[in-house]
Amino acid sequence: MKTGKIEDICTLLRKKLEEAVEKRSYDSAFLSGGLDTSVINYIASRQGNDFESISVGFEDSSMKDLKYAEIIEEELNLDLHVFTFDFEEAKNAARDVVEIMRSFDPIEIRNDISLHIGLKKAKELGLESILTGDGSDELLAGYPFLYKLPQDEMEEELDKIWRVMNFSSQQIGKNLGISVELPYLDEQFKKFAMNISSDVKVGEWNEEKFGKWILRKAYEDKLPIEIIWRKKIPIEIGSGTTILPDKFKSNLDEDYFKAKKEEVAKEDEVLVRSEEQLFYYQIYKSLYGPPKAEDPDKSKCPYCKTNVSEKVTFCRTCGSGLGKQ
Repeated sequence: MKTGKIEDICTLLRKKLEEAVEKRSYDSAFLSGGLDTSVINYIASRQGNDFESISVGFEDSSMKDLKYAEIIEEELNLDLHVFTFDFEEAKNAARDVVEIMRSFDPIEIRNDISLHIGLKKAKELGLESILTGDGSDELLAGYPFLYKLPQDEMEEELDKIWRVMNFSSQQIGKNLGISVELPYLDEQFKKFAMNISSDVKVGEWNEEKFGKWILRKAYEDKLPIEIIWRKKIPIEIGSGTTILPDKFKSNLDEDYFKAKKEEVAKEDEVLVRSEEQLFYYQIYKSLYGPPKAEDPDKSKCPYCKTNVSEKVTFCRTCGSGLGKQ
């Protein structure tokens, strides 16, 4: 693709995204120090609105995100609030997340614990509306599995993602009474992003392949290089909740876990895969009872027996990969 054309796309991308932020009412913004939230904080800081930034990290972990969030704080002179939480706070947040999302999927909950704590802290500060970076990875091929595919397959996968994408931040925010605003999913920006050629959604820098390449290029001279070319990592890794499986395992007797796992399998027909998931499942069961199929004639998850669409690759209730026992 010619350089001139790339510059034109970058110019239009900035215009559309900046319009998407400008039309929203907000007094805060999430800041993970990743590309997506850093761009949103950059735009908000340039539009002259008073807002506060929110970052979170799990105390017992490396809290990778906080290092990068502090770089952006200094670069943009932000009013940044950093909140750290411990294992007990994580478990308390998990109780709310299980109830809100009606799920005991460990990966979903690990990611959502950080969101829940960040949103709750923002609410406690008296903030009413928060910007997030949701949607950028889905629209602009940010996930590593996508840019490892041939271009035609990547486009097919993106199309599938666009048809089913949903974001827990808005459900959690509604439950907590704080409005969550998603500029990347603004209708005009979303339409524009969907029509960007896939050959600029993925590209190389320093001989490495990156997703969201065109977004990186659009803000390459606006933000520090270590932010622009930071690799994509899940929320659970950035915030540190990825260590929760080990925390739960070290806090539960092995024989007790085995006995409870067998009990759940026998009584509820649910296959629990870890100590962490057992904790989430017990919360789920106390709230909703054992999971079951609403229509016994439709496809069911082999792990928890809830109905699942034939078009999805994992169960939203328990998180299992479908077709894999």
